[in-house]
Amino acid sequence: MCHRSVRSSQLSKTALLPLLLAPVLFTATYRPGLATQANNRLHDPQFIAEGAKLFGPTCANSYCHGAGGLGGGAPMIRERGLDPSYLFKSISNGISGTSMPPFKSELTEEQIWMLVAFIVSDPRKNDGRAPAANPTAPSSSNPPPSAAEAKASASIIGNAEAGKALFFDSSRPKSCHGCHSINGEGAAIGPDLAGAAKSKSPRDLFLSIILKRELKDSPYAPITVSLRSGEKIVGVKKEEDAESLRVYDTTELPAVLRTIQKENVSKVEYSNESVMPKDYASVYTMKQLLDLVTYLKSSQSKTSLTFNDLFQ
Repeated sequence: MCHRSVRSSQLSKTALLPLLLAPVLFTATYRPGLATQANNRLHDPQFIAEGAKLFGPTCANSYCHGAGGLGGGAPMIRERGLDPSYLFKSISNGISGTSMPPFKSELTEEQIWMLVAFIVSDPRKNDGRAPAANPTAPSSSNPPPSAAEAKASASIIGNAEAGKALFFDSSRPKSCHGCHSINGEGAAIGPDLAGAAKSKSPRDLFLSIILKRELKDSPYAPITVSLRSGEKIVGVKKEEDAESLRVYDTTELPAVLRTIQKENVSKVEYSNESVMPKDYASVYTMKQLLDLVTYLKSSQSKTSLTFNDLFQ
């Protein structure tokens, strides 16, 4: 939505991770004429200020569009003259082929227009905030976005039971339990995550789910087995003897354990890049990712996590 060792150059590869953090889940509604009404309010300071409050916890993290939408791990989206209708459609429907998820089921149309109003506003004009009654102090009814961000981020609490349901959800082909176990419950293709839950911070667990991962000198390093028939099997090696290889084929998930006779093998190669899917930032909502991390941490002790814990 990194491992402490992930370099900033690797973070740039997550430049398509925009608008990841949804502060709350809403039901999308449609009201005739709302688009016209919203368009007419794109320059309304109060409408822009409400968009700024939404933008803070949704998009302003340094791994996304950065403070004020002026660039972070994801591209700068302000001061670019982007068309409001294009922005509305992109936020609503997501962007195909990227990690940008659709938000039409999480934000109302009016809230999406508020985001659009903030994005197209001039950052030099008070950064999209509504003017305070007292120019020397912010209005108490209109706190700066930073205060709104903190409040919104702290108000959403992860649900360990919901995270457990996601972890073991058999209806999802990329469900965590298809490759991982936790305290021995689940599959053994990848490592048991109880150890990672104990040693890693919530932030590191979160980033290990959504960022590209490299495995060096790991028993779970991916293997590519090229057969004489031309077929290639990509996966994780389970075991090997003098005559055969047993490999968890992860070409499609859930993985299948295959036994390969060595006489049929033409080449074996290993890679440092994990076979773990790279699209969890778009597969799961931010709230679901928070629930997953909360569940992992709760396997060691009773833990209450908020969005703030994922970025500290």
